[in-house]
Parts: sequence; C-alpha cells; structure tokens
Amino acid sequence: MAKIERMKVLVVDDQAEIVKLVAELAKARGLEVESFSDPDKALAAVKKDAKVYTLAILDYDLGRRKKTGLALLEELRKVAPELRAVMLSGQGSIQLAVAAMKAGASAWIEKNFDLSDKLEANIARAAELSGLLDELSATKESNRELSARVDFYQEEFYRKYRMVGQSPIIKDLLQQVERLAPIPRPVLLRGERGTGKELVAAALHQASPRKNGPFVTLNCAALSEGLLECELFGQEENAFNNAPFRRGRFEMAHKGTLFLDEIGNMPYDFQQKILRVLEYQSFERVGGGQTIKVDVRVVAATNADLDKEMKRGRFREDLYDRLAFESIRLPALRERREDVPQLAAHFLRLLTGEVPGIEPERFEPDAEKRLAAHDWPGNIRELKFFVERVAYRTRRSTIRAQDLPPLERAGAEAAPEAGTGDFRQRVAEFKRKLIQDALTRSGQDRERAAKLLKLSPQEFADMADAMGLDS
Repeated sequence: MAKIERMKVLVVDDQAEIVKLVAELAKARGLEVESFSDPDKALAAVKKDAKVYTLAILDYDLGRRKKTGLALLEELRKVAPELRAVMLSGQGSIQLAVAAMKAGASAWIEKNFDLSDKLEANIARAAELSGLLDELSATKESNRELSARVDFYQEEFYRKYRMVGQSPIIKDLLQQVERLAPIPRPVLLRGERGTGKELVAAALHQASPRKNGPFVTLNCAALSEGLLECELFGQEENAFNNAPFRRGRFEMAHKGTLFLDEIGNMPYDFQQKILRVLEYQSFERVGGGQTIKVDVRVVAATNADLDKEMKRGRFREDLYDRLAFESIRLPALRERREDVPQLAAHFLRLLTGEVPGIEPERFEPDAEKRLAAHDWPGNIRELKFFVERVAYRTRRSTIRAQDLPPLERAGAEAAPEAGTGDFRQRVAEFKRKLIQDALTRSGQDRERAAKLLKLSPQEFADMADAMGLDS
C-alpha cells in the first residue's frame, strides 16, 4: 500500500488561486499537490507513474489552443482508469456536466462561493478511498496516529458544521436535535434557503450513534433523473458507453447518514425509487442486478411547500409520510435577530483563520445593531458572504457601521429594491448593481467578473462600457 507522502492530488488549472486553494485543502488531509497548466504535460506525468495520484482536479477551460479538461479526462481514463477525477467549470452547463459524468468524472463543480467546501469534500473522500486510515491501523503506533486523525476529523467536522446562536428558538431547535439524534428514522428539515439545513443534518449525525460513520451529502436539485440515479445508487462498469464502476451515495453512507438536500425538487417518477430504499434499505446499481443492502439514516431537506406540491401531484404523499417521521422547521434569520452579532463574529473568525492578511477582528456595537436590524432574505448564507466582503475591504481592526455597504446589496441573491421609475429603469439599475458587484468581487478583473455572471467576456465588456463602468 502506498505511503501517505506519496499520495498526490493532480491539479490541471491555469488559475493560481485555484491551485493554491487545492494545495491548502490537500495539505490538511496529508496529501501533496502537483499542478500543471498544460494538459499534455499533466497527461505525461500520469503516464510516467499513475499510482502516485489519488485524485485529479481538472478545469474544463484550459485556455485557447489547448485541449479541454473533458478531452484530457478521456485520455486519463485510458492510462489510469481507477483515478478519481473532479471537473471544474466557470460556467454551469447540464450538457457538459452529463458529458463529464459519462467520461468518468465523479463530480462537476462550478467555481462559485461553494467551491472551497465542495473541493474539501472531494479531497477528503479521495483520501479515505486511498486507504490512509486502514494503513494507519496496522500497528499500535498506527492506531495512535489513527486516533489522532479521527480526533482531527471530528474537530474539523465540528468547526465546519458548528451551530451558532443563543436565542430561545435556537436552543429549542438544538434540544429537538438532541432528542431525535439517537432514533434511527428519517428526519425532514424545512425552512427558507440559507437557514442552515445542512448544519442541522450534520448535528443530527454528530449527536447520533452513527457519528463515527460517514456523513454524505447530495443536492437533489442539481442533477437530472439519470445522473441522480447514478449518484445515489452507483453504476456498474459499462452500464452505458465507457462508463466506469462507481459506488453511489447510499453505499458510501453505509453505517452513517445521508443528507438529501432540496428533495422537493426530485423528479416525481424517481421518488418511488427513494421510497423503496427507505423501506427496504436495499437497491441495485445502474446496469447491475445484484441487490446491495445498506444501513443508512436519511435526513432530507427542502425549502419548497411540500403540502402544496402534494396537492399539485408533484410530490408523493407516501414518500412524505416516510420522510417525516419527524419534521423540523428551521427559523429564518429575521426570527432570531439576537443571534446575528454572534454569527457575524463567528464568520469573521473563520475568515481570519483561513485567509492571511484580513485585518478586522471584531464588529463595533453600532455595526452589530445595523446587521441585526436587517431582514437577511438569504438568511445565514447571505450574512456569511456579506461579512466576508466587508472584512476583506476593511483596513482596520474593527468594523464600524460606516464601513458597511448599503444592506439592500448585502447578498448576490438579494432582490432589487423597489426604487422609483418605470420598469425598464429599475431593471437597468439592477443590472448595473450586478455588474458593479461582480467587478468588486473579482478585484476589478473583467474576465473573472464575466465568469461570475456566466457571461462571455465580450458581453460583459459591452455592458460595462455602456454603463460607463471602468475597471
């Protein structure tokens, strides 16, 4: 079995910041990184010694006159068919995602605010699949190292999924989690977007007898029915053209917890298959006939009104009954305003711990009051991104009220303000705000700003020039 120091992550991307991010995440998992901007050189390195690589992270767009990441992946599968691969893209495309999955990619990740978390999950999974923990358990010395590593993972889990707040509504929520955690039945989490449903799912897992087992997540809204079936149940080799063997999320979550986010967006016909797995804890991989038995606790989440969806015939009543052994409603941030200062301080501490050079250490009371007074339609996620943007722009140890930008622009998902003027004027103003925000977030780099808005560089430049916005 390979030694830890020989396990490498292959990165093929021409963006230095992406390579740096992967290097930091891989180092935390005891993995090295070898990066290339030239796909042909990356292919040559794998041909030379494929066994040293445990994961390949490939950018789809590698620049003009260079083969795409998808073409590189197809060539890598020929020389290293067991190599796990993740495809990155600056722009979302269902067609490209399907093509990447068919070519053997284990994940398709857009370069957005969730990039770090998604990369971290894939790197951690690759490290586990490489057998690092099994190797450490071989001797007494290895057992001590394994114990330390498990402690590390549990600390990381707690840091990432820690629930912050002292309001009565949050205390009641935590008590409900504590009561439900030991009961091996499905739980349905309901609440607005950004309210922390994954955090509650993780808390249920961590407080349960399954806490030493895997915690596996999947966003059901992000995949078509065909891809969803492969992701959840896995696929046999050659289940379709050149398809590699892969384990599904249910199999990966054996003896642990599977978190199914946005289950209200799951295709209606596919819901029957999920119901069957919940009832019998068994399934078959795509293209296979062998029945796989598992022991998985499912926690599902949605921001959809399932009562209305059932009346409209878009969500199965029997699946709802099976999922909702108990239902937990997550409060919106406007319902727990007293927690906002503590949450803001928490996100600030996380950022300063991750990014060198961030100067602010705390919010002044007047700034905390302004934050608590805002409704935060995007809830905790919106507050987190707002705090991070304010923190990197502020050049002092404290953040004052006057350092906060207008709160109606707090999140990229915030709705346009009512304003004045006719419809066209208000739409034009909202477009201007989107362009300005993208330029700010990209450090005035128009090409990166265009990718954030999923526009071509020329489309972005034309709009920015028409608005008189200089970069």
